[in-house]
Amino acid sequence: MKPCRLFCFLVIFGCALSQAQKFVPPTAPPTDPQIQTWLRSEDPQSVAWGAHYVLATKNQALTSDLLSLAYSWQPLPKSESNEAKRKSLTNDEFDRRDAMSAVLDVLIQMRVSVPRETLQKLAPDFPNYVAVLLSRLPVEESTPLALDLYRSAAGEGYGLQYVGAAMLAQNPPPGFAANLFSSIHNRASVFVVVPGTGEIGGGTAGDCFQSDSSAPRAQWPAFGSYRLSKESSDESLLVVPGSDPIYAIRSETTRYIGQSCAGRVYLGAEERRRLLAQMLNVDPEAIAWQTKLQLTIEFKSDQQFASDLQTFITAQQEKYRATAAALEVKGLMTSAEEDHSLPQLDIQLRDMRGHDYAAISPPSPLPPQVAIANPWH
Repeated sequence: MKPCRLFCFLVIFGCALSQAQKFVPPTAPPTDPQIQTWLRSEDPQSVAWGAHYVLATKNQALTSDLLSLAYSWQPLPKSESNEAKRKSLTNDEFDRRDAMSAVLDVLIQMRVSVPRETLQKLAPDFPNYVAVLLSRLPVEESTPLALDLYRSAAGEGYGLQYVGAAMLAQNPPPGFAANLFSSIHNRASVFVVVPGTGEIGGGTAGDCFQSDSSAPRAQWPAFGSYRLSKESSDESLLVVPGSDPIYAIRSETTRYIGQSCAGRVYLGAEERRRLLAQMLNVDPEAIAWQTKLQLTIEFKSDQQFASDLQTFITAQQEKYRATAAALEVKGLMTSAEEDHSLPQLDIQLRDMRGHDYAAISPPSPLPPQVAIANPWH
């Protein structure tokens, strides 16, 4: 046989052998040593089946192997967006992520405590699983990680950031209330109209939710995927209690499912305001300021307009200072923090007077923590 033909034959034979050695799910319950062999293999599909049978047999002795797998997780490549990450992953990385999802689901289902260091490593790639596991740690262990997640969550971890903040609001560490308060960006839509026009209103976009689930995978076991939600169901797990509880809803899949739209659980301005109300032990409606508001100003002169706008800004900042004072009384904020912890007020000016009127000069100077956002439509 010629060398070239021999080489081709060996390649074909090797591929066939590889296919022949591909994992085949057992037809009978495997033994504990066999399950352990799968968990310790380098094949993601075998690992997923091993995790599946740990849960099926409820074998606590094998959870140490699951913890070892979780601790040894090698993070997926970072990217600027979830869509970019999805497109950049190799088939092997997809498989590794699916296998680890199966492992984490078993740890959740069997209520195994996962160390903080492991959760920190897993957080960027498995935020919703980590949210559930983090909620089961003692406060002294969960607080440092919750603080890190609150400060650094990005990408698909927006829900995990909210979970971190909600957990911290249960037992606020020093500096948390001031940081949460100052990180709020309130938005005011100011409509500039000719006298006699009356009030003008505007709408806001609705929430959204997306999932990147896909068709089931052949020869892979089903495992649990978790979606964070503000609404409970028969199958939901309570992640964070309180006036605005957070739940995790489990559904079975054979692929990792991500939550890629920030509509359900997201640490926005209103969520931050409600967490402040929770820490103050008051109803959110007792807080006088809002995160989204609108104002109509009839334009008569530049001086009058600037004066009316300044009056509005001053009134809002007085409301912020009242909240800061209440936080200080509760011991949640120091007097030193109070001076620089007011929320940002972003004003969107909308000139509705038409093209026949001269453009209005943006007001200047603006008070601290006030900005004109996307001015003069």
